[in-house]
Amino acid sequence: MNDAYLVLALRTPVVRAGKEFSRVGAEKLLGLVIDELLERSQIDPARIDHVFAGNAAGPGGNIARVAALSSRLPNSIGATSIDAQCASGLEAIASAARMIRSGEAHAVIAGGVESVSTAPWRMEKQTDPMIQPRLYSRARFTPAPDPDPDMGVAAENIAQRCGIDRARQDAFALRSHQRALQALAQGAFDAEIVAVPTSAGLVVNDTCPRSNLTMKKLQALKPAFVEGGSVSAGNSCPINDGASAVLLVSGQLLEELEIGFALKYVASASGGCDPEVLGLAAVPAFERLARTMGASPLQEDSFIEFNEAFAVQALACLDQLGIDERRVNQQGGALALGHPYGASGAILTTRLFWQARAASRTGQRSIALMAAAGGTGSAVAFESVVAPRTTG
Repeated sequence: MNDAYLVLALRTPVVRAGKEFSRVGAEKLLGLVIDELLERSQIDPARIDHVFAGNAAGPGGNIARVAALSSRLPNSIGATSIDAQCASGLEAIASAARMIRSGEAHAVIAGGVESVSTAPWRMEKQTDPMIQPRLYSRARFTPAPDPDPDMGVAAENIAQRCGIDRARQDAFALRSHQRALQALAQGAFDAEIVAVPTSAGLVVNDTCPRSNLTMKKLQALKPAFVEGGSVSAGNSCPINDGASAVLLVSGQLLEELEIGFALKYVASASGGCDPEVLGLAAVPAFERLARTMGASPLQEDSFIEFNEAFAVQALACLDQLGIDERRVNQQGGALALGHPYGASGAILTTRLFWQARAASRTGQRSIALMAAAGGTGSAVAFESVVAPRTTG
């Protein structure tokens, strides 16, 4: 079995839907990241064996192929799109790593993209031509007539079932913003961001972290999904556009490229839970990951990135896994930075890569955790390595 190494990870800025990227299509966002991966790694584009890309909201079709064709990659390279909802980007990376481990590839680009701004409207097909068509926002996450709660309602279900109050949710959200703002001020994201040209100019920074946010402002917000509930706009992620992708290579190609740092793919796992509390699905995914590895994936100094779609679901999962909430998302999470659905798993991985690269401790573990619509979760583990160098 071959080893798979993640040697470079990049992303666009994450912006609110309908704002800076309102006229930038998904294929353009992801294509820009692919081109920058090729440029910075200096790998011959013809050596890329495949492209995997996650996407959830649209535009539909094989967005991985469309993005690849919009990039500098030759049209002889195949591409596969994955829709695992919020876990799409992470599942794309796991698929790429498995392809390399099986010996079927030496270099694969994988990631995800979401352009809610340009996603098409969806319309039901009516059986009676006299019935007016109805627009809908998403496909069902469960088979009819099973309960199919929207994400916010499912978050409220978690709050009730797990006993997580409003104050704790708001405090978690505020910490996410504070950490993201500190990271932005320190330039922590500069190396990982690919600037995006728009008609209004070049977009170079994330736009969602709020410098004026306070606990008082968070507490003043009304429940957003259920009357009398605890989940508000302040402790929920915004709706976003963005893209992210990584370059994974085999050990043989790693030596050829003479790259000094990489994340070695260790294992991945997925799991499921009751769709009525779909945000808890990261728990069975992590537990399956531990069984696959034969031990806890975590070490004392592990980096952990957990997608914060809602403060309550992050807190509930961390509680059940026995992970201190302050350990995760050291530079802020989706509550502050945003959650471009299909791209988020790849963004978590990009965040892990650059934090681990700064630490540069061989053998240090990095974990990405996701929960997704329908009650599925994904988990991926990496270890930091110093790549061998040739001395020609």
